[in-house]
Amino acid sequence: MVKKIAVVAEDLLTQAVLHKCISEVLPAYIVARTEVKGGRGNVQRELGAYAALAQVMPVLICVDLDGDDCAPTLLSGWGRLPPQAGLLLRVAVREIEAWVLADQKRVASFIGAAPNEVPKRPDELFDPKRSLLELARAHAGSELKADLVPRNYDASYPRIGRAYNLRLCAFIASKWRPHVARKKSASLERAMVALEKLA
Repeated sequence: MVKKIAVVAEDLLTQAVLHKCISEVLPAYIVARTEVKGGRGNVQRELGAYAALAQVMPVLICVDLDGDDCAPTLLSGWGRLPPQAGLLLRVAVREIEAWVLADQKRVASFIGAAPNEVPKRPDELFDPKRSLLELARAHAGSELKADLVPRNYDASYPRIGRAYNLRLCAFIASKWRPHVARKKSASLERAMVALEKLA
């Protein structure tokens, strides 16, 4: 019997990563509902509704840690939620790009860098998105670089290129390996373990 799961993500890249993790760990599940909220605050505001939905089907939610100290500190400021076995609230340390970078070999191949040029401990990066953009600036071919890195790139405030989400989401869908990446990212490992408990 096919089981259903819902996905709630801050952005398109996080959504793609969560879908890939589910397809790898929970082949008996289909994503019956998926939402991109455009920011952590929008996720927080609707937690009550997601807790209610979790009574019907599991709900996998992922937000970025960003500049907060740690996931427990971040989530403690979100108020008390009724305990709900199907509500899987995960935090990417510090951004979803850390989970992407954790598959070193495939990221290196995608961008055109050597594997040892991809950060080995992505959860320790203060700004994983900037690390990914810097890799693309240094190693990507002209077309991929134009898609990922904006023309007026500023390392102190890195915006994304015109097709950043399109290119990276396609990479996630076709090449990225959660079972490999989880070995290099403790926050991804915790998310995968939470999903495996549903199986």
